[in-house]
Amino acid sequence: MDRKKALLKAFQRGHLLTLDNTMYRDWIEKFIIGETKGDIGSGDLTSKAVMRKNKKLKAAVVSRQSGIIAGLEEVILLYKRYRIKAIQKKKDGDRIRKGDRILDLEGEEKDLLKIERSALDLMQRMSGIATLTNKTIRAVKNKVQIAPTRKTQWRYLDKKSVFVGGGLTHRLALWESILIKDNHLKALKREGMKNPIEISLKRAWQHRKKANFIEIEVTEKEQAIKAATIFKKFSDIPCLIMLDNMPPKRIKATITRLKKLNLYSHVLLEASGGITPANEKKFARTGVDVISMGYLTHSSKALDIKQFIL
Repeated sequence: MDRKKALLKAFQRGHLLTLDNTMYRDWIEKFIIGETKGDIGSGDLTSKAVMRKNKKLKAAVVSRQSGIIAGLEEVILLYKRYRIKAIQKKKDGDRIRKGDRILDLEGEEKDLLKIERSALDLMQRMSGIATLTNKTIRAVKNKVQIAPTRKTQWRYLDKKSVFVGGGLTHRLALWESILIKDNHLKALKREGMKNPIEISLKRAWQHRKKANFIEIEVTEKEQAIKAATIFKKFSDIPCLIMLDNMPPKRIKATITRLKKLNLYSHVLLEASGGITPANEKKFARTGVDVISMGYLTHSSKALDIKQFIL
């Protein structure tokens, strides 16, 4: 098995997160454009109350911090919806420095103020995640692939941010892949099943044509061996074992055992649970194929980006 090729097939969906993709564009229309409409409501009351004129002005979006820029495709669509012309000076994935101009804007003053916060929030969050992802990849020296989890309310935007930063997207949504977690195994036990790992994987196999990959979460070495033994019989779809909340030493021991049993080459291995910048290097040295980190999305800091009227 070509491990890298199989992992990319399973976990990389970043190419779908573009406005050229109808699914993604429709979601952006609902999540970003729709939410912005809700924020504005009947109009920006402050601007209506304070401003007597509404001149056409030029503005610039400038970085006040170094990092990786993300979210430009989405904010340009947002600006367009509010009659603001946006000219890119940078593109998604570019490394930017403090003082770099990201976008040039032109529009009516009230429109520029009306949409300012929504656009900046989007760029700041996405750029912060992209920057943290890129920093993590450099810290582990590309020894292992990096992916996010689904622990976010920003869904596709956070996944795209990780992708722009150089990471994998993992599962985009519940409908696209099979990931058997501990609660699924507990549900089988309540059905009276004595071998929940075996039963869950055999049932999952029946639905493989609808899935990008099949993965099962385990917490012990023997569970990993049992899952890998069953996966050895499968083919034509990436099969993964998530080593959940296992410390690096136990992960290493598990991989060593899988190799001795001639099971390693039939599965991909993911480490997940409690992985942060403080311990990411230890996990990167275990031999897993990918590390998934909720930290990338729930603990990233927004990149400092500002809009200036020229």
